Amino acid sequence: MDCLELQIPPMPQYITVGHTKPREGTQHFERSFPLYDMILVKSGAYYMTEDEVPYEIGENGFLVLEPHRLHRGHRPCPAGTELYYLHFLHSSPLRTVHAQDIQWTAVSPSPTYRDQEPHRQLMYLPKFAHVEPDEAFPLLDQMKQLHSRFSPENHLQLQALLGQFLVLLQKRLRAQTYSRSQKLSEQIVQYLYATCSEPFRLDDLSKKFNFHIDYLSKCLKKHTGMTPLQYANRIKIEKAKSLLQHSDLPLKEIVAQVGFADYNYFLRVFRQHTGISPAKYRNGYQHRS
Repeated sequence: MDCLELQIPPMPQYITVGHTKPREGTQHFERSFPLYDMILVKSGAYYMTEDEVPYEIGENGFLVLEPHRLHRGHRPCPAGTELYYLHFLHSSPLRTVHAQDIQWTAVSPSPTYRDQEPHRQLMYLPKFAHVEPDEAFPLLDQMKQLHSRFSPENHLQLQALLGQFLVLLQKRLRAQTYSRSQKLSEQIVQYLYATCSEPFRLDDLSKKFNFHIDYLSKCLKKHTGMTPLQYANRIKIEKAKSLLQHSDLPLKEIVAQVGFADYNYFLRVFRQHTGISPAKYRNGYQHRS
């Protein structure tokens, strides 16, 4: 399944939502405009071509038409067709990626009080897929009802409902592409969090899941971008940062609590993750304004 990778923030901006029952034989006109045009078919079928790629949108199906790409209907719709359309404004996709290649559990940069700009974040939309009708269409009806009374008190709620709708599509996308390796990857992550106060050992991980460490590493790397050791160290360093911020514990005690047997190795890993020593990190929080 192809997915559109979008950068956030900013969040996609709601423009309009609509519902229509086109007459039999209706065919979408040709156009290219600067918005995303999402077409969701509740019943019947709708036929669209985008940049010479044809799509047949069946019952409970949807297609995301991208900004500045030429789209048109290539076949008349049958009787009984009912559909919704949703327009929103956002920058063009960074890329089109297959759903199986999305690293859902990849570790994002850890925010700090020093940050003045948001870290790069991503969202994913299926290009052409199906919705769960009991979830999607009532939400669209709610948006349509608010839109009919478009006033300042409804503006924020409409934007929030658009975000809620996009979250719904992304959650369904993830559920539809949930694989055995992804499940194992998430189990490894849970194990690493549960044992973060203990020294990390590859043999322990292999025994826990009864797989060779090479296979476990491959699964975790595929879905998070990290090896088990890298992920374990990330968890331990985040815990150490929290203890440095919110406690007066001596550094050697913190090192022991986060499961590092080697003090010098901890110092090296901490500097790799933060760019500074633990002492400077703690001092920065103690003197922040």
